[in-house]
Amino acid sequence: MAFQRRRSVEVTAATAEELYPLLPHGPGAPRELWIRQAEVLRAYHESFGTAKPGDVAIELPTGAGKTLVGALVSEWRRRTFAERPAFLAPTRQLAQQAADRAASYGIPVSVLTGRHTSWDSAAETRFVQGKSVAFATYSAIFNSSPKLDPTMLVLDDAHAAESFVAANWSVVINRSERAYDHLLEALTECGALASSVTARLRDGEDATRRTMHLAGVPQVAAAATDIERVLTQATSQGWMSTRAEFAFSQIQGSLAASCVFVSGGQILIRPFIAPTSFHPAFEAAVQRLYLSATVGDGGELLRAFGRKKIEHIPAPATSATQGTGRRFFVFPRLVDSLQDEGAEEAFVADAIAFYGKAVLLAPDGRTRDAAVAKLLPEDTTVWEAEEFEDAPDGFAQAPQGVLALANRYDGIDLPGEACRMIVLVGSPSGAHLQERFLHDSAGAVVALRERIRTRLTQGAGRATRDSSDYSAVLVLSRELVNFCADPAVQAALHPELRAEVVFGLECSTGVSAAETRENLEHFRAQDADWREAEGDILVDREAAPRTSLPGTEQLSLSARYEVEAMNAAWGGEWERAVTCADKALEQLAGGKEIRRYQALWNYLAGSWAVAAARAGHGDHWIEVAQQRYTAARAAAAGTRWLADLLTDATQMVTPAAVPALSGADALDALVVEQIAASPLRTGPAKPFTNLIQEIRAGLGQTEAEPYERALDGLGRLAGSTSCRIHNGADAEPDSVWMFGDLFWVACEAKSNTDPTGQIPAHEAREACGHLNYAAAEQDVSAAPSGSITLYITPQQRIHPAAASVADAGLYLVSLDQARDLADRLTACWEAIRSQTKKTGSGKAALDIERLLRTYRVLPSQWIPELIARRVSDG
Repeated sequence: MAFQRRRSVEVTAATAEELYPLLPHGPGAPRELWIRQAEVLRAYHESFGTAKPGDVAIELPTGAGKTLVGALVSEWRRRTFAERPAFLAPTRQLAQQAADRAASYGIPVSVLTGRHTSWDSAAETRFVQGKSVAFATYSAIFNSSPKLDPTMLVLDDAHAAESFVAANWSVVINRSERAYDHLLEALTECGALASSVTARLRDGEDATRRTMHLAGVPQVAAAATDIERVLTQATSQGWMSTRAEFAFSQIQGSLAASCVFVSGGQILIRPFIAPTSFHPAFEAAVQRLYLSATVGDGGELLRAFGRKKIEHIPAPATSATQGTGRRFFVFPRLVDSLQDEGAEEAFVADAIAFYGKAVLLAPDGRTRDAAVAKLLPEDTTVWEAEEFEDAPDGFAQAPQGVLALANRYDGIDLPGEACRMIVLVGSPSGAHLQERFLHDSAGAVVALRERIRTRLTQGAGRATRDSSDYSAVLVLSRELVNFCADPAVQAALHPELRAEVVFGLECSTGVSAAETRENLEHFRAQDADWREAEGDILVDREAAPRTSLPGTEQLSLSARYEVEAMNAAWGGEWERAVTCADKALEQLAGGKEIRRYQALWNYLAGSWAVAAARAGHGDHWIEVAQQRYTAARAAAAGTRWLADLLTDATQMVTPAAVPALSGADALDALVVEQIAASPLRTGPAKPFTNLIQEIRAGLGQTEAEPYERALDGLGRLAGSTSCRIHNGADAEPDSVWMFGDLFWVACEAKSNTDPTGQIPAHEAREACGHLNYAAAEQDVSAAPSGSITLYITPQQRIHPAAASVADAGLYLVSLDQARDLADRLTACWEAIRSQTKKTGSGKAALDIERLLRTYRVLPSQWIPELIARRVSDG
């Protein structure tokens, strides 16, 4: 009889731990749970084993059975609460692998990987009916139109998932695609990119230097409709990839809250933090369970998944010193005689040949391909990620060859004789342009150190999957070697890994290449010599407890507010976005190691304040934006990324409100002519470099003499003839910038005064006489009409008596304003020299005028900025 009339009743249990013995285990399944698995399951049940919403992270080391824990919790919730759980893995191979394991534990599974049109219909129906646990990839949920509808999610390898999650909102456009040039033009037209930056990008200069730029956030927001029109056209014309088209559909309408990162090879448009709360397929789950080998202490999981709070079940105490397998780290850069050109590559190639096989891990495809070309003979069999995922046994069972991977520090398991060597090339910090911008351009390395540490840990462990495994790990890049050598980083590593890294550094430093090769042979053989040496690792792993990286506490406290700020911006709530960003900045306060990350958040807060000002209450939010931009410039000192960005909120919000200058066109023309004829433009680099160094050093401190010399140099860059008077009289100006007989600027610098004090009357009166003093020195009756005097000081309070004696031409200027003008002039001059150095003054004039306007350093642009506050107004 074909009819099936009886339904079997599934057993249930009070907890996931109690459920496991009741399941029909397959022959390869463990008969009982490991102690560590049982401990975290009990902790889960005690605190989170209900149907209430929530985000929970379970931490277990690699090889400690995370898959069984996650699959068991999902199956228990399916039976207990009638939920539809989905177990998500980064790749199809890992999803299939997890499903196979779960099936062996006695858990009904539905493998739903690949395109939804190719899913097995019966498997999909079982999941929809709530009769099985779905096993899929992250992309099954994080896409523009999810076809999977789970009510509970298990997210495997959560520590490595940021790129997979953010990909849903990441529009990636490569230089080879036609959309790149169209988008570059749109960003330049709206002022989000300086034309000098665009010129370098188009010339390929920045591609060579691998420079990353952040396009102006307020300008992108203001031109969001125009930029979306360009992307819509690119979609209709087939000018960008299908993946980019899908991602564009996710950010359309919210481009104003996105960041645009630009390099010579690629443009990336994405929110700084993934707005997962706006993604129903993820947000609607009753519970999201994150499985991680290393949750981290700095809020990295919150940022990766866009969550304000994730409860944490830490790894059991027994995991603190228990490791998985043994790694022998080798740092060829430190080995004697391997510093010569080509020596390191030859050594590594020989080591790979001796071991037979290796996994080569690099942060990106470019670094991977360069390493393959340098390190491997042409006849070497090389597998890439796609080939490995389609047929993993091909590499695992091959006698020799290299598996070369880009940004795949997790998700590759090669136990036993499948592989005994890992080669780490490059610093694992450039998974996408946002990471590269943070690391290379913004200098906010502190925000990535936890991520780098995690990738180092995971990458080094690809071939050590249980306690009997062992693998050599060759670390090649200077950045990664220095990262491993940093005592603060070492202290933050798992004790076992820390001991292995320290041992490897000691065994590589001052040792000959022959001795290092011999050590690799002993390790490969696991002989008595190695076992004796290994004793040092076993002793050292007990030496000190693990500590967090510097800045970790601030990053941890700020993470939830960063997420809230991003969510508010994504929803167009600009005022709330600024408020939340300010809360994040409060938590990020203190500690020099965190200041460059502060700079970025100050810039974002200022940019959102500009958006709030455009929406209403302009004066208040313009002031807020100016304050945040000033803080951003101070925190970003020593980096260049802000120099190319407009940070004048008044100009962005109400450009018509900037006062017009009499004779501005003639003054601008004079400056262009002066700069075109200047020997600084066409002369040798050294005088220019010396001048720039003098200006930066002088304006970077408060001592009077160097500060005044810096002002003279600043006047030269501005296109003036600088007149410094050295008569020793108390009344003489500190510097005078003379723009022919059109306009003069006298400077009174009080750089070393108490910022909390008030500008006194006698100094204001003295400053008001500077232009007359300069005129007398020049033997003319008076300074040109409309000339001004700048009172440059950290003080922002004006004594009432000073206001009463000051004339209308005396203006208060902060030290930050002077430094900002210097930064823009310096960046502009560098662009002028690089683009017009070999061009005659006549032909160069047009380019010079364009560059001065782009960097906002024409007199008609910077003078209004500096005359915003009259001393006489109090």
